[in-house]
Amino acid sequence: MIEICDVVKSFGDTRAVDEVSLMIAPHTICALVGTSGSGKTTLLRMINRLVEPTSGNIRVDGRDVMSVPAYELRRQMGYVIQGHGLFPHWTIARNIATVPSLLGWDRRTIDRRVDELLDLFQLDPATYRNRLPGELSGGQRQRVGVARALAAKPNILLMDEPFGALDPVTRGKAQEELRIIQQKFGTTIVLVTHDMDEATHLGDRIAVLDKGRLLQHGEPADIIANPATDFVRELVGTTDRAFRLLSLATLGEHVESGTADGEPLEATMTLRSAYSELLWSGRKAAPVARDGTVLGIVTLDGLGRLAARP
Repeated sequence: MIEICDVVKSFGDTRAVDEVSLMIAPHTICALVGTSGSGKTTLLRMINRLVEPTSGNIRVDGRDVMSVPAYELRRQMGYVIQGHGLFPHWTIARNIATVPSLLGWDRRTIDRRVDELLDLFQLDPATYRNRLPGELSGGQRQRVGVARALAAKPNILLMDEPFGALDPVTRGKAQEELRIIQQKFGTTIVLVTHDMDEATHLGDRIAVLDKGRLLQHGEPADIIANPATDFVRELVGTTDRAFRLLSLATLGEHVESGTADGEPLEATMTLRSAYSELLWSGRKAAPVARDGTVLGIVTLDGLGRLAARP
């Protein structure tokens, strides 16, 4: 658990973070959202002491981060930045092995961990471990950056706009990979983003910041349906809140009884994608299937009711 208690960070007369209190539960993803200058990156960096608070305190599992040497604290947490931050003249294997090497792991254990992570990110170890970062695509380099952050099996992963430099297709794939890996390892992730779609897609909870202050903290559906301030309402969007709500659930969670003709839609598809597919194909209903077995149907009318203001 990460507890942020009345934290202030001042730069001269400017408060970049202004009395923020926030609790982040274990094994969840918390998305810090806001415009440029809102304080979200400064808040993230105070968790691993890249920036130190002016006042207040931050505790991890009840232990004040200021009671731990900064270098030791950072080795216990993964850290991923936009643009991956890989060492350009080191091989992919050496980049991933950075923290385990600092921690004194033996070579055989490090090699096994490197290959395990390359396999996990669908990068064949025999092909990629001895390549340099410049030989990889942007998406592959970003995946290696996440692999490096996970190498020492940290309980906490801090991510600062990790997918901001990727094209939309690669970004979507990287987001899906992150969700799968987070569920596999149970890692607690704090993610900084300015993209509300990314926050609602990845975050178990969202914290909205503006001018250093925490405006609202809650589950994505609560923030979309009940924005606490005009700023949060503007960030969520006044015209597409219904579609954001539909993006939070899958067809498998809302199957209707009945039958329908045509190609089945997969149960893993989001309600938003299903709504789009029905409109595009001109159908009022479609079968829903999982692993080839039809579970029921989805209808335009049913999706409309789910998208309505709670």
